[in-house]
Amino acid sequence: MPYPIRRRLNVRRSPLKPLGGAVVWTLGQGGNAAPAALPPLKVQGEVEYLTGGVGNTAFESFRQAQSSFPLALEFVRKAAQHDTYIIDVDVDVIDRAGTSVLKVRTDGPYLLAKIRDGEYVVKATYFGHLLERKVRVAGHTSARVAFVWEMKL
Repeated sequence: MPYPIRRRLNVRRSPLKPLGGAVVWTLGQGGNAAPAALPPLKVQGEVEYLTGGVGNTAFESFRQAQSSFPLALEFVRKAAQHDTYIIDVDVDVIDRAGTSVLKVRTDGPYLLAKIRDGEYVVKATYFGHLLERKVRVAGHTSARVAFVWEMKL
């Protein structure tokens, strides 16, 4: 279920710097920059994936590329004044047989993956807080999931 997020396009560091090297990014207002090229695909087993989206143009590139990937994940921390996009989320995508097909730490608020059709459980851990979602990847559509942590750091 997509979560409504107030998106802003200028990226600046949040005054908070969580423990464990995680960084919180806040998306500020403005800019109609042209999308940047996506980074090269990474490969883990049979899965090709991208993670990133920090910075105005990179964020827009990942946002636009979502529909080209069977699995698109977005990571957000809910805050009182505005939601913040987060990085350093540990993600584990597990197939129906219980096998981990993708295990990665994110480099940005997006994780896009070329993954086989099927049913998966996606576990995302941020700051020790686990969120889990069931996802069905099928056909030429994109399964999009927003992980939203409602927590005070």
